[in-house]
Amino acid sequence: MSVLHAQVEQLLRSVSARPTPHPWEMSVAAYRQAGENMTALSGSVDERCTVENLTIPSREGALAARCYRPPVAGPSLRSGVVYLHGGGFVRGSLDSHDRLCRELCVQGDLIVVSVAYRLAPENLYPAAQDDAGDAFLWVSEHADKLGIDVDSIAVAGDSSGGALAAGVALASRAQGPPVKAQGLLCPALDATMSSDSVERYMDGPFLTRAALEWSYDQYIPDPADRRSSFASPLLMPDLAGAPPAVIISAEVDPVADDARRYAAMLAAAGVGVLNYEYKGMPHSFPLLAGVLDDGGHAITVFARWLSDLLRGDSPYSQYAGQR
Repeated sequence: MSVLHAQVEQLLRSVSARPTPHPWEMSVAAYRQAGENMTALSGSVDERCTVENLTIPSREGALAARCYRPPVAGPSLRSGVVYLHGGGFVRGSLDSHDRLCRELCVQGDLIVVSVAYRLAPENLYPAAQDDAGDAFLWVSEHADKLGIDVDSIAVAGDSSGGALAAGVALASRAQGPPVKAQGLLCPALDATMSSDSVERYMDGPFLTRAALEWSYDQYIPDPADRRSSFASPLLMPDLAGAPPAVIISAEVDPVADDARRYAAMLAAAGVGVLNYEYKGMPHSFPLLAGVLDDGGHAITVFARWLSDLLRGDSPYSQYAGQR
């Protein structure tokens, strides 16, 4: 059985006196606020970015978004990333992932556009996936105005946002616009929850099997929809032609095997993969970079590897490792 990292154990002891109720034991509003409160553990905010709030039109209305530009002068057009936050499709926001997007911008020298897609249970599948695709299309169509090289745009996300990012990347093969790379942090890629790790780490921490199932119930209540290749990218029968991927995952995580399986499937389809797992880390640990050293390390690796893929400085070959 895997052993939690000492810093994770210390963090759990520090919050043990304030147990968090299960998501079904509180209102959706309270659950969302609890997620926002976790930003206190994300670390200091890098104020060097130039930050601009945007509105992105979509098929169902307007989406709030936030654009981050690096502080150092560079080429007229930079590589860009459309970022989709995690939160089990139910919570998460531009603010909850502000620190992570700033670090991705500064450390990767990337223009990052973070998107606030529609949340469940108010908006059921495929609302979030539609918003993700619409946002990526808009950024591609307005790349010049944003200072982004249209031929060098990635889509990225963590947890549920990783599923949305993978869906956009896979859809781009037939529908466009082109996605040059995909970046996935602790991605949840199988709404049918068939990975062995779902049972192996059913008690978390920070994500339990029951909470994962509850999240899918809120967003994809129809079991038939959960088998869709875009709800569950792991069920896509053919991954040939998908964009190269950076996949960062945690060992002690119900969706750990989602990342392992997806990396293996991409590699088997001839797709370049940079895949790294952090030993003893829990789900979404990069959002806890203020208290977990490996969280900060993972963001740095993620930003630099994604930047390398976008610039063509890294070979599209599989790298698998564990820290």
